[in-house]
Amino acid sequence: MTQEIAPRNAYFAKACPQRVQLDVLRPCEPRPDSPFLQKLVEAGHEHEASTFAGLLEVVEGAVVIDAEDPDAREWHTLRALAGGAALVAGGRLPVDHDGHRVGEPDLLVRDGEGYLPVDVKSHKLLDAAKNPGEGSAVVSDIAQPFFESAVTDRGSVLRQQHLVKDLLQLAHYRRLLECAGLPSSARNVGGIYGTEGVVVWYDLDQPLLGPPEHLESAPAGPLSAMDRYDLEFAHRLEVHLAAVAYVGGGPDPLLAEPVACEQCSMCGWQDWCARQLEEGADLSLIPGVGVTRRRLYKAHGIEDLRGLAALDWTTADLSRGKVDLAGLLAQANGLPASTRLVDVVPGRRKQLETLVTHGFVSVGDLVAVDGSTLELCAAGATNLATQIDLARARTGPRPAYRRRGVERVEVPRADVEVDVDMENANDGCYLWGALVTDRRPATPATHYVSFACWDPDLEAGELHAFAAFWAWFTEERAQVHASGATFRAYCYSKGAEEGQMRPIAEHLGLGHEVDEFLASDEWVDLLEVVRRNLVTGRGMGLKETAPLAGFAWRSDDVGGTLAMVNHDLAVEGADPGAQAEARQWILEYNEDDVRATAALREWLDGRANELPSIACAGP
Repeated sequence: MTQEIAPRNAYFAKACPQRVQLDVLRPCEPRPDSPFLQKLVEAGHEHEASTFAGLLEVVEGAVVIDAEDPDAREWHTLRALAGGAALVAGGRLPVDHDGHRVGEPDLLVRDGEGYLPVDVKSHKLLDAAKNPGEGSAVVSDIAQPFFESAVTDRGSVLRQQHLVKDLLQLAHYRRLLECAGLPSSARNVGGIYGTEGVVVWYDLDQPLLGPPEHLESAPAGPLSAMDRYDLEFAHRLEVHLAAVAYVGGGPDPLLAEPVACEQCSMCGWQDWCARQLEEGADLSLIPGVGVTRRRLYKAHGIEDLRGLAALDWTTADLSRGKVDLAGLLAQANGLPASTRLVDVVPGRRKQLETLVTHGFVSVGDLVAVDGSTLELCAAGATNLATQIDLARARTGPRPAYRRRGVERVEVPRADVEVDVDMENANDGCYLWGALVTDRRPATPATHYVSFACWDPDLEAGELHAFAAFWAWFTEERAQVHASGATFRAYCYSKGAEEGQMRPIAEHLGLGHEVDEFLASDEWVDLLEVVRRNLVTGRGMGLKETAPLAGFAWRSDDVGGTLAMVNHDLAVEGADPGAQAEARQWILEYNEDDVRATAALREWLDGRANELPSIACAGP
């Protein structure tokens, strides 16, 4: 009996299969959309609306579909396309009932006798080419959003961050155009209009993407967007149908299961899945274990983190050190236990040094090599030794452990320490906060300072905020140096702060000055200190590590997303009281962030040294 399937939109092919399944099973009430997710949706709609309005002014023959009813939108869209409209914005293509697809591409642009899909996204699409003049991005101006008007931007390359999701969405629209008999016959390309203000074009037949990880028998990549999309969409349909049959009492099993992934934080089912993952000590709970690695472990009988923790670290580390254990065991087979390994493989100096470091000197020592661990390494489980330690840390009784070989946690300190954190929204940085700790008195003195600009023009505001911060910071540093004291500034994950500092500084003519400081030993990334010294088996973000020092934020939302939501209210709020409250919330949140790094540093330099070594955390 054929099951009726409601047509699916472009998100379906990109969704976590477990989410597709739970949308059918509904084991509990899902969590409602967070304010941040609502903000993202609103920002996307605003970006689309402003784009559509701009297109009407600059593109001759542009048609904006203004109808709420889906059937009406489809009718108006087809009418505009049949009339040869140069561009249709906000349309809806006919439902593909056989393919179970429905879609509403933001833009359809004429190309010959057919149309190409273009989607509007409120994120960046391009990165600067590493070598000037060697960029390869194909772009067209929004005033001429047609592929025939595109040129190669030699200064830019495609950004990878959103590439897969964007291309799958364009492929979805291409399939709908094909079903409707409306695709361009000249080429199979699609465009994304991002925050750079240009349409970036992608060849949907070019093999740019890796294979889908959720399919066990997926072909090896690279794949075209069309091929990857077809596989992903078909797989989600299978998951959906299996779940429908399961609810109806069918005998076949479900096809998806909880796996921690990047979509979890925005998913309404995250609480339900988190309970299942924790109760089952799921392998995906530790960093570095995604769907593919998890499948490899399970294929070799490693069902959960306890099983991973039980593997032999020494065998895995020898394999990581490029020691040919399988070959060595074969050569040593039948030899007396007292035979020295140097006599078995005399020409392998580096391997022999590694073996000796791990206590392997004679043939008799090879009995300690674990066959299961060695087999897994041979099957492609790279960096298995690290993941064994992560599993032991995650399942162990302590919240954290010292890394192997770390006798004492080394933390760069100074007489005067400044913790730095910024707040940004919509690709702009509006606040720099700093906690100054003077360690010279018997009782260290601390004070928080902030440099914020609540200007709705974020591009101008970020220049003002950083200029004020940098002037203060430079003076503070100079005064400390003049007094003969030492100075250091700290951040947590320098990519965030440096990613904002450098372009702003360059714009202000401070590029050389800022680069010189960032390259000095007075600038310390505390995340690197944590990574060098500790193993937790969890994420290494500040919100995960600062609680180890007993620090707690005043806000229940410690992910930073509420700060972005409050920024809108702080800048554009109509109620002065609510606006002031939002600004105060952001300042307190920023202050907590810098106090968190200060507290973590003190703990790292003190009580963290009481943590046991992960080498002592056996399976």
